[in-house]
Amino acid sequence: MAVLVALMSFTFSILSLQSVKAESVTNGSYVEVDVNKAELYNSLGRKLGVYEPKNSDWYLGKTIEISGKDFYQVATDEYLSENDSYVYHNRPEVITLTKDSDVPVYNSKLVESTSVTLAPGTSWYSDRVIYASGGMPFVRVATDEYVGMWYVVQQKFVQRV
Repeated sequence: MAVLVALMSFTFSILSLQSVKAESVTNGSYVEVDVNKAELYNSLGRKLGVYEPKNSDWYLGKTIEISGKDFYQVATDEYLSENDSYVYHNRPEVITLTKDSDVPVYNSKLVESTSVTLAPGTSWYSDRVIYASGGMPFVRVATDEYVGMWYVVQQKFVQRV
């Protein structure tokens, strides 16, 4: 057994290493499931009987429209409905909020929270951005908590490690 471990250690030590930039694996758009389980559909809008769990993340292939609703491609001819998921982009930064008043918080469906606001003038780490249908960005400050960019007075982009 000791000989096998030594041989494996030697083999791994001579393998070449390759460095990759962190941003090279985080570019693009992603889809996150925001319901308990989301059914997958094919490109014709037919249910596949396959489900994805809440908070699972997928790289977005393309968006198609079926009967007026957006569907997000997560595999070959497998799509998540906009009703069960949302699209986001990675964007690591530290933001500072306006000092004027409390800042409202929204969920991933852009529904304002009735129980949470953020204190004015506070700073937050944000890791992703989502967009309203009109293109207005919202940045995430906690799990399923977003603030509108019009409340951000300063932002400092940070490097992903």
